[in-house]
Amino acid sequence: MGQVDYNHINQLQRQVDQHRASLSTATAEIASIDEKLERLRCAKASVGAIQGDVHQIKVSVMAKRDQPDWKGERKDRLMSSWEEFSHDYRHFQLELDAYYDAICDTITRLENQKYEQQGLIGWCQSMINSLGNEIEKLFHIREG
Repeated sequence: MGQVDYNHINQLQRQVDQHRASLSTATAEIASIDEKLERLRCAKASVGAIQGDVHQIKVSVMAKRDQPDWKGERKDRLMSSWEEFSHDYRHFQLELDAYYDAICDTITRLENQKYEQQGLIGWCQSMINSLGNEIEKLFHIREG
């Protein structure tokens, strides 16, 4: 009858424990990422809604820009105010666009981190399964 190599079994069991710890860490990381993604997706929707509202305001204001009956100083003040508004609007819209893009980039980065963690989980589960198989075979008493 063959002997059971308990030292080798203990070594394999330590590896299983290490993989389980990695599995637990990856699972916790995914939960954390999911929470961040949820908040970012809400922020993205809010920024998108704000962009739509700002656009509607611009459309409304643009409709009032053309005042064919206005002449002289009144028309000059309108045009000056319009230029100032137009400049400020463009600046604000660029900031909103940059903020929206930054949110999209962060969402993509976190989604990619999540996929990496999911891959790590699959790898750890595969390793635990293989090590469990090796341990089981070592416990199997063989003759010869």
